[in-house]
Order: sequence, then C-alpha cells, then structure tokens
Amino acid sequence: MENAIEIYESHPLSASQIREQVNLIQEVMKSVMRENEHYGKIPGCGDKPSLLKPGAEKLMFTFRLVADPEVEVFELYHPTVVGHREYRVKVRISSMSGTYMGGGIGSCSTMENKYRFRGGEKINTGHPVPKEYWNLKKEGKNSEAQALIGGPGFGTAKFDGSWMICELGEKQEHDNPADFYNTCEKMAKKRALVDATLTVTAASDIFTQDIEELVDNGVMTPKQGNKKPSVQQPQKKATTAPAEAEQVVTVKIATVAKKEGEKDGKKYTIYTIFDMDDVKYGTFSDTFADLAASASKTKEPVKITFTVGQYGNKVTNVELAEAA
Repeated sequence: MENAIEIYESHPLSASQIREQVNLIQEVMKSVMRENEHYGKIPGCGDKPSLLKPGAEKLMFTFRLVADPEVEVFELYHPTVVGHREYRVKVRISSMSGTYMGGGIGSCSTMENKYRFRGGEKINTGHPVPKEYWNLKKEGKNSEAQALIGGPGFGTAKFDGSWMICELGEKQEHDNPADFYNTCEKMAKKRALVDATLTVTAASDIFTQDIEELVDNGVMTPKQGNKKPSVQQPQKKATTAPAEAEQVVTVKIATVAKKEGEKDGKKYTIYTIFDMDDVKYGTFSDTFADLAASASKTKEPVKITFTVGQYGNKVTNVELAEAA
C-alpha cells in the first residue's frame, strides 16, 4: 500500500486512501502502542485518549516523517523572583524527501504550577477518589467535593494508574527557576511535536493533546461519568446502605481516635469517629475530627454526612445538629 502522506502532494486522496490511513493509525495504536506509555486516558474527559510524546514518535516513524524544531526564549517578569522564562517552539514536519508537510507549536514556562512552586508534595493516603467527588466538581460544588476527600489540605493525584486521595504539602515559591530551564524547553518541544504530528497525520479525531497538560497543571479536573450522586433519606446505621450512597445521621459522639501511618515513605493521619452505638466514621480532615472531639466532651449531638465505600463510612461533612 502506498503511503497516503507521501502521495497526497501529487493529487487529491480518494476516500479509500483516507480510510486506509486512518485504519493504519488505529492498527498502530492497537498493535504497537501501550496505554500510559504512548497515549493516556483521563477519566470523564472525553473518549479520545491523549497522545503522548512516545506515541507521536511512533506515528512519525510509521509515516517516515522528520521533525525540525525551532526554539524561542522569552524572559518573564515576576515581582520577587528573577529568571523566569517561557520557551516557545515551532516544529516543521517534512517527508524523507524533504517536502514540507505541516507544523505545530507548543510552549512551556517556569511560571506553570509544577515548575513555579516547590513543596506541595502529594502524599498517597491509599484511599481511592470516590465517584461523588467528580460529580460534585462537575456540578460546581467545589466546597462539598473538597470536604468529601478530607477538607483543606487534601487533593487528588494519579498513582500507578489510579486516582487516589492525597495529602498536599505546603507550597512555596521556587527561588531558582533555572533549575527547570532544560525541563521546560523539552516540554515545549514535546507539546509542539504532538501538535504537529496530530495535524500532519490528521489524527485529531483519534487522539487529543491538551487534556493531559490541563489536568497536570490543575486547570481542568477529570470527572468520572455524568451520573449524579444519589442521596438517601437520613438513616441511623449504614450497614445495609448501597456502596457510595450519601447518608446523613444525627448522633452523639463517644470518642475520636487518631492514627498516623506511612505509605511509600510518606506520612499521613486518619481519624476514626465513634458514636454512642460504636458506629465508626473515617476522615482525614483535622477540622471534622476536632469538631467531633469537642462535641464528645459537651455531649452535643452532631450531624454527620458520609458515604459507605470499600473502606467503611467516609465522612463528607460534620456540623453541630443545632446549627444545622
């Protein structure tokens, strides 16, 4: 079969030739590429996978294309830190014979979140992100979503291919942007290469590019599905509730237990709230635990909102019953 990209310059492609090129890309994706190495999928961000640099290189090799990057460097202003830069890259794509086929652009700067700040390490707590979190984020209920994973100081991150609740370390402004010059330049080249590859091979209907970068920098939050979380009428116990169904109970607190742990060399703290019937409610939130501990001393009833999951009753909110 003649390479469609090599022959399109001499005459228009037929519908059959276009189908053959699309089929070839899909076959390469199926037989050669591997998920999370050549392409990646972000939950709830559409059906199209995000093309990664190794995947773009495989398509370049498949169609015998040559990339020629051109880099521009711009100094960026920061009120207190000197040396921030932005790298802008244009990639020209040519055939093996030297014919210009198309191009792409990409940029990266040391002002992006993951390069601008130091600290803020994401410590895996070992607890998967519940589906309700993504649904609440999609509905714009950010405070409720944050409370669901433990409140302030907790976030989400991908570990070994799975989205997990993580504890966030304190962020600080990085005082030496030069540490990331090489990294940012390479990232800009990668983004430009992916953009050019998608354009020249007409693979944008199969792959996307930007979602991976948006999620990585916190601009976009991945969502899982479109189903809204189900809410049941208040119940006293959670033993027969369906998994991940949100419930509300009004109880008196007996005690609050604190347990510190370590996973993959990272420390975390989890609290267990016990009501007078010895029902357990778990949370990573200091705020929820402190309120429950205070209520256990005053014997005031509290209103606990929680879900039932793989690891038991997960607290999403705690407040005094009278205040509620």
